[in-house]
Amino acid sequence: AGVGLLPSTETADKDIIDAYFWLKTPGECDGCTQTLPDGSLCKRFDADCASEDSIGSASGEPPAPEAGLWFDYQIKQLAANAKMF
Repeated sequence: AGVGLLPSTETADKDIIDAYFWLKTPGECDGCTQTLPDGSLCKRFDADCASEDSIGSASGEPPAPEAGLWFDYQIKQLAANAKMF
C-alpha cells in the first residue's frame, strides 16, 4: 500500500466526489505487534495486527509500536508506494 492522492477538492468527478482526504496521519501506527520495538509485550495487542499482511509479521520487518505512535518503517513504505497524482 502507499499514500494516495494529496488531500484536495480537485476530484475526478465533482458531481459525486467532494474531496480526497486522509482519515489519519500517514505514519501513525494503527496497532502494535505482540512484541514492541523495545522487546516488551504490547498490553493492547490485537490478534488482527498479527495477520500475514500486517507490518511486522514478515521476516525482516520491524515490530510495530503502540497505536498512535510514529512508525518510521510504515511511512517510508507508504512513501515508496505513493501515487501522488
